[in-house]
Amino acid sequence: MGRLLCLCSLAVVLLVAACAPEPAATDPIARGRQVYRELGCANCHEGSITNFFRPVGPPLDRVGQAAAKRVPGLSAEDYLRQSITDPAAYLVPGYPDSMPRGLARDLSPEDLAALVAYLASLR
Repeated sequence: MGRLLCLCSLAVVLLVAACAPEPAATDPIARGRQVYRELGCANCHEGSITNFFRPVGPPLDRVGQAAAKRVPGLSAEDYLRQSITDPAAYLVPGYPDSMPRGLARDLSPEDLAALVAYLASLR
């Protein structure tokens, strides 16, 4: 019985440690990757069973490269920032207007800049 209690206690400690929030990264791209994960961006922008048959959002694996050519006159960073702060300003052909509104409102200016830096780094 004591052995079982010890194993259960160890399992609880490991579970709590695994679920503890990751400390905020100081490098902007690493922090942007954390923000991307925290916001659940992959749910719509990466292949999954839920969006296999119906595309929700465009893939972002090379968005840093594509963003620079998406809207004439906008740099990749400006386009990405606009896509987060005003999702309906430009829609990628073939994808619905389904980006959540108000994401930028919930982000600090530093986290928004880090998210833009991370996305721009995806080439």
